[in-house]
Amino acid sequence: MLHTFFFSPSDTTRKYAVAMTEAFGDDSQLIDLTHGPCQIDSELIDGDTALLLSPVYAGRIPAMAANIFRQIDGHGMKAIVAVVYGNRDYDDALLELADIAREDGFEVVAAGAFIAQHCIFPKVANGRPDRSDIEIAEKFIKRARESDKLNLSTIKGKRPYKKPSTVPLHPQTVEDECRSCGICARECPTGAIDHITLATYSDKCITCCRCIAVCSSRARKFKGIMYATVEKIFKAKNSKRREPELFF
Repeated sequence: MLHTFFFSPSDTTRKYAVAMTEAFGDDSQLIDLTHGPCQIDSELIDGDTALLLSPVYAGRIPAMAANIFRQIDGHGMKAIVAVVYGNRDYDDALLELADIAREDGFEVVAAGAFIAQHCIFPKVANGRPDRSDIEIAEKFIKRARESDKLNLSTIKGKRPYKKPSTVPLHPQTVEDECRSCGICARECPTGAIDHITLATYSDKCITCCRCIAVCSSRARKFKGIMYATVEKIFKAKNSKRREPELFF
């Protein structure tokens, strides 16, 4: 049986999770870790495989996701790890996730870094994952199912990992477009949106863009001169298409 654990605030990592799980070709379950701290209630038994997927934030696994992944007890089972990044770089994130899986007691057999539309600057890698990305992901999981233990030293990345950093950009509510439904506040993994005013608490926001993804009226947005300036620079540096990188 395949147990797929994924953290996906902007829903792009979820797309990979669903595609890989379906392509695995066996009994399976999807375990969504997006809604903040939680207890893992999935029991792995002899012969099961775990698939761990996470987005990349500034070259690292989001701290919230990493803490949840660390709760999983692998007790010798196989694990496949994958990260999803917005076409800039995944830096040390894939190695970090593989290390977490190993520390959980898993035997890591495959690792992959995949590309999705950037959640902060959606003009970068717009529309990804596309059909080609999904096909590569499906082939990856089928090969990974038959793979043996992976030498983690072959995974791109360095230890110690790069220092975690924060993004000084946070989505805001456009009042004229907001219907005050409150879904942004309810869905925010870190509780960074006031349930009454729908204002963003910058000290809690991890810029995961969950609020943007779930807002049907598109009233949650990045605004301001700083955002426009950084977007232009980021797009210029990171528009060249990157392809998945796989490790077996």
